[in-house]
Amino acid sequence: MDPVFTAIFMGLANRVLARYQADFLQMEGRRIVVEVSDLGKSLRLVIRRGKIAPTRAGPVDLRIAGNAKDLCRLALRLEDPDTLFFARRLVLEGETSVGLQLKNILDSVDLDWLAPVGYLPAPLGPRIRQAIDHAIRNTHADRRLHDLLDRALQP
Repeated sequence: MDPVFTAIFMGLANRVLARYQADFLQMEGRRIVVEVSDLGKSLRLVIRRGKIAPTRAGPVDLRIAGNAKDLCRLALRLEDPDTLFFARRLVLEGETSVGLQLKNILDSVDLDWLAPVGYLPAPLGPRIRQAIDHAIRNTHADRRLHDLLDRALQP
């Protein structure tokens, strides 16, 4: 993949997964490749010191492959990984223990899309976060966004 995209992805992924660093420590040195079959692209990762880092070609412990829409559905939790796997829309090859560890970690991740607001200095950050939370609750924007993404990413 493009080095700039890879760097951005790694930075965002490690920020989101920072609180799960201890879980990733158990996967130290494991190599994973994510292949986006319809785009002909792949992303090679290694777990180092509890973080995800890019790696070069070589043997991998786990290969995850699927088309871009199904991988997005997986990442955004619009579809269960087991459903994608058993429908043969997601391919997992390699060490099943690594796949299971990764699935368990990702299942426990609480995606907080508003977390970056928390990095703003007080009182600005907390006030903005409170206003956004209030607006989402009153407009049901989270449900609408979920439905919109679900429709857009239909196979």
